[in-house]
Amino acid sequence: MDSGCACAAGWRGADVTSGKVQRDALLLVANYDSDVGYAWWLMESFWVALANRYADQANVLLAYPSISKVPSAIATAPIELTVANFMGSSLGTVRAQLRLITDRRVRVMYLTDAPSLSWRYPLYRLAGVRRIVVHDHTPGRRTVPGPVKLLMKRILHRLPWLAADAMIGATPFVTRRHRDVVGFPPHRCFTAANGLPPSKSGERLDVHATFGIPAHRRAMVTVSRAHHIKGIELVLDAIAELVISQGRRDLHFLFCGDGPHLDDFRAKAAALQIAEFVTFAGRRTDIMPILRGCDLAIHPSLAEVGYSLSILECMQAALPIVVSDDESVAGATVDGETALHFRAGDALSAAAKITELLDDRVRAEAMAVNAHAVVCSQYHLDTTHAALLEAMERAMGGNIWPSPQVHPPD
Repeated sequence: MDSGCACAAGWRGADVTSGKVQRDALLLVANYDSDVGYAWWLMESFWVALANRYADQANVLLAYPSISKVPSAIATAPIELTVANFMGSSLGTVRAQLRLITDRRVRVMYLTDAPSLSWRYPLYRLAGVRRIVVHDHTPGRRTVPGPVKLLMKRILHRLPWLAADAMIGATPFVTRRHRDVVGFPPHRCFTAANGLPPSKSGERLDVHATFGIPAHRRAMVTVSRAHHIKGIELVLDAIAELVISQGRRDLHFLFCGDGPHLDDFRAKAAALQIAEFVTFAGRRTDIMPILRGCDLAIHPSLAEVGYSLSILECMQAALPIVVSDDESVAGATVDGETALHFRAGDALSAAAKITELLDDRVRAEAMAVNAHAVVCSQYHLDTTHAALLEAMERAMGGNIWPSPQVHPPD
């Protein structure tokens, strides 16, 4: 799509008798193409929630760096699309960003995974922006700085115009990271904990028939991007321990996802001589039926935001799950109650926990039931949206949208 604007559904502008209404704007910024998939459905739900909340007060713009296919949720929301790259920092790119902000009267910016400090933020403010809100979904732990460095960070984050006005964490883990590592002012930190919409159906896929898994094998699933940070090599090492070293033949690993390292995973499975016990299904759109059709799950990621949406999906599907005990991964689960935790980075520990779930089905079933109850009561998407909207209201400090200006006709 050419650069410029494309209206998805939203406010069309309005002639008011003798003049045209010109309103201020809320700018939502996407970091990837409109059809990138994966967890961007969650960010799309945030954009829709914000648009529904503020469309009566301001134009709501969504800037994608490129648009290939507009998601259905966006296409039916009161959002106007535009192609603009807010990831780049070259002089020409920043000029284009400022031109959009000025031309469209952008007063509030909602950014995803942007820095808390940026030299561009003062320029945005000079162009008319009054509030900059960053919603952080970046995974992993950070090294806590020493006292002097932390003090300097805290000072920088209190300088006028240079820092974002608010940081919203995708989980409490991320919010603590803002406060304790980044040095962001605690009173400007908020949490909108990731959640899931209700499951629409109880459909269950016969994974054995669909993927050619032998009937006597228990299906263990992981859903993630095919990236080294997701820890899939560790799962393959654990399966090799169970299949090659211990001689088990009752387990089959099903990996759903694609990405840059999928061929590496296939090569490792072949090298470990466990390829016949592993199925790489690629990217799937029927994840919940697949999860319901499996016997157990494992989430071995090396870094998350406190927990993964994939973990919540397994809990929602009442699927017994093994997860890393890394604090950035295991935050939605309690060891022995809603999941089993293995020592982060330890394939033998992971193999032992898998064995526990395979051999004690009564305990596995009890944990799965507990997990389902927890995700339904604590990780609902409506709760996430309510927390997001409350954080935005507090970050804006009241109504910052002035009455629309009415300009006489030419």
